[in-house]
Amino acid sequence: MRTLDKISKLLSILGHPLWMPILGCLYYFFAIPSYLDSQLVNAKLLAISILTIFLPVVFLFIAKNLKLVGDYQLSNIKERRLFLMFFIVLVLILLNQILDIYNYRTLFYFFSGILFSGVIAVFFTMFRVKISLHAIGISGLLCFIIGLSLSFHEPFLVHIISMSIFLGLVSSSRLYDRAHNLAEIFLGIAAGLLPQLYFFSYWI
Repeated sequence: MRTLDKISKLLSILGHPLWMPILGCLYYFFAIPSYLDSQLVNAKLLAISILTIFLPVVFLFIAKNLKLVGDYQLSNIKERRLFLMFFIVLVLILLNQILDIYNYRTLFYFFSGILFSGVIAVFFTMFRVKISLHAIGISGLLCFIIGLSLSFHEPFLVHIISMSIFLGLVSSSRLYDRAHNLAEIFLGIAAGLLPQLYFFSYWI
């Protein structure tokens, strides 16, 4: 039982939703043919990492110390809503200042999908439904990789299958930890997939 607990915790960490935006960017910059300057790519990745990983982590740390949130898992619905709204603001900044639609069309719509997923998650908190952010993040990334494969005619089949399996494993770990029920997992998957699918028509 203890081994299962450790595996489940590790899967939750590896599948944390904050990793997914930067992983999508890494796929875009390095897994497809690109003629962008490496210094520019590194600068973009740094800016995206600051906005989608560093600042959210700092926000959680400060909010925890100020007792605005009870735990880092955001178990409370209202606390989760506060974090999601902060993250949405960061994504809006990213779309307006870092990724313009003319030079980074693909990533612009990837983050537009992330933005819509965040709005959906906030919407459900209004009804006290805590959909899985892990499922949102991984399913959104999975859909983006499928889009990249279709758009650039790159054979990402192994990556797509691996990510699908990973989604199943992380979802199972969230159920095992009783962090979510099955309905919240499926809602999270839908909230991650559908916005990305919607924006396919804009960049594929």
